[in-house]
Amino acid sequence: MKRRSSARVTRSELFASLLFGTVASMLAGCGGNHDVASNDVQTLRSRCSTLVNAMLGANEAQVSTATVVPASGTSPEYCAVNAQIIGSQLKMQLNLPTDGWNGKLAFLGGGGFDGTMAAFNASYNSASIQSEHYATMGTNGGYDYTEAAKYPDYFKAEFATDPQQLADYTHLGDHRSLPFGKELIQRFYGAQPSKSYFEGCSMGGHDAMIEAQRYPDDFDGIVARAPAGNVMGLFMQFNRVAKAVRVPAGTLNTAKQTLLANAVLSQCDELDGVKDGIISNPAACKFDPTVLRCPGGGDTGDSCLSDTQIGTVQAITTSFATTDNAITHPGYNFGLENSANGWGSYIWPQGAYGGNSLQGLFSDGFIRSFVTGDQNYDTSQFDPNQWSARLAVIGGMFEAFDPDLSGLHSHGAKMVMMNGTNDTSVSPRDSARYYDSVVTKMGSASTDDTLELFLEPGVGHCFGGPGPDQVDLLKAVSTWAEGGPPPSQQRLTLTKLDGTGKSVLTRPLCKYPAYPHYNGSGSPDDAASYSCSTQ
Repeated sequence: MKRRSSARVTRSELFASLLFGTVASMLAGCGGNHDVASNDVQTLRSRCSTLVNAMLGANEAQVSTATVVPASGTSPEYCAVNAQIIGSQLKMQLNLPTDGWNGKLAFLGGGGFDGTMAAFNASYNSASIQSEHYATMGTNGGYDYTEAAKYPDYFKAEFATDPQQLADYTHLGDHRSLPFGKELIQRFYGAQPSKSYFEGCSMGGHDAMIEAQRYPDDFDGIVARAPAGNVMGLFMQFNRVAKAVRVPAGTLNTAKQTLLANAVLSQCDELDGVKDGIISNPAACKFDPTVLRCPGGGDTGDSCLSDTQIGTVQAITTSFATTDNAITHPGYNFGLENSANGWGSYIWPQGAYGGNSLQGLFSDGFIRSFVTGDQNYDTSQFDPNQWSARLAVIGGMFEAFDPDLSGLHSHGAKMVMMNGTNDTSVSPRDSARYYDSVVTKMGSASTDDTLELFLEPGVGHCFGGPGPDQVDLLKAVSTWAEGGPPPSQQRLTLTKLDGTGKSVLTRPLCKYPAYPHYNGSGSPDDAASYSCSTQ
């Protein structure tokens, strides 16, 4: 559908109108000025199909499909709208509830190397997104990979050799898609969203950080789970660890992983006041793996670690820096060394990935496609100090670790960060040092008015592990952004659910640097038995 000449607007005028909610009158000529009061279910169902082939912006994007999807489980019925920016691989999908829209937008971040449409994930996305009938939006990250779950092609990340796809993936795609999403919401409901929020985990958490730092006016509230803001340090640490575990003598077999895990728990488990298999105070866990050294340093069996294996553990848990200190990483926490939701998640080689680790697969793709441009490059020989110029270029697009959140503060927007203490993809130490750097840059008062960080004890990457991993952060940040107290004052709890959805473990949600400390009495599975402590 083309616009009538009387309704044609420039790109800058359209974007300004979207930001300030005046687009309704400008779109009247193309059927976009619907009466919100008339948005009964049947009307919205009928309106859904009329969006097909609609042109967006100044003919810059076009709708390809629009279909009503029936309600299922906790998901309400919605109009699923797919659109694409013309001349680009950047695609977007909006799910627009046909009943009870709450007037708000929740933009969902993707993950990994993207390539598929970001969508609601019940394992970590906030339940209120569906229960409160948000309009949702996600993108494919700037390109399509239709077999994204297939090893090994997905990890090659060959999209990064295309300049536009690289820009969309690293920092631009969500920002340049958002106005078209708002225009579609206007056309469907006859009104702009009253509030716009962003939630993402892992690389979606990175995108949340990008939005907060580079495009602070886009959203009213941001939830950054497992936020890969220090993405350059992350990939360099991935490569460092992958080199160590790929050496047969350097990796730890199952028995040695358990030996290490038990030794760590013996020293650090009760630092939070209770023996429960969860290290809630990892900052106080000063474990030295050399206590497990085999006599003479050689590998003499499963009751000790060789010097090479100790070197692997130290590569995982100690800090890394390039010679110019331009790229750094703080290392990972001890804990869950023998768990599939701990070190087994990203660090240890897996048969399903051809004997590679996820850290190795992701870092290989990053190095070959983003840095060297050579798909046959031997990543075991990679030295970041020899590629500093190229890494600086990529970092300029990709890095999201700028502590200056003054733009977000000026906009009045709020952000919440969350990280599992046993995450072996995005280090919780990185999230902590980012938060500390924001306090140093902006001061405590401005930081407290803009940002809060929470660490989940015993939780792996985005979810999973022995600790509780469920909490509705979008509800918490929207309450804060809409005039309520910050999440740290909402008395929120982390919950672990069993396979039937029953709560089996809770902990208080403690604002960093506090952690849940057992009070000495009461059920160790009950949040009421804990207090948030910094001691």
